[in-house]
Amino acid sequence: MKFPGYWVSADSAKIVLERTVFDETELDPATNWKQAWQNQDGEARCKGYVDLAAALTYAAQVLAAAEGRSLGQSEIELASRFDPTWVGDRCEIQSLASLLDSSVGSAST
Repeated sequence: MKFPGYWVSADSAKIVLERTVFDETELDPATNWKQAWQNQDGEARCKGYVDLAAALTYAAQVLAAAEGRSLGQSEIELASRFDPTWVGDRCEIQSLASLLDSSVGSAST
């Protein structure tokens, strides 16, 4: 079976979302088939998600950690509702502030 989803990776203090299609061998049964992991070293911060809201929540957590802060529940909810603007199958989120700014709606290059 094929599942549409998103790769989320940190790249030079920004987040890159990439639309993808997972097959069942890439998804982790321990996450109820909702997450994938790339085969990379332990330092790599690239995870796959079937659900966009979960991908955006992870993106917010990575950006917050890079800034040395934690997120409140309202910020997590705001991040999960971010509306990415896709260029092809890719969206770049430049900062936590842009991810949490509901008036921006999206950030991409």
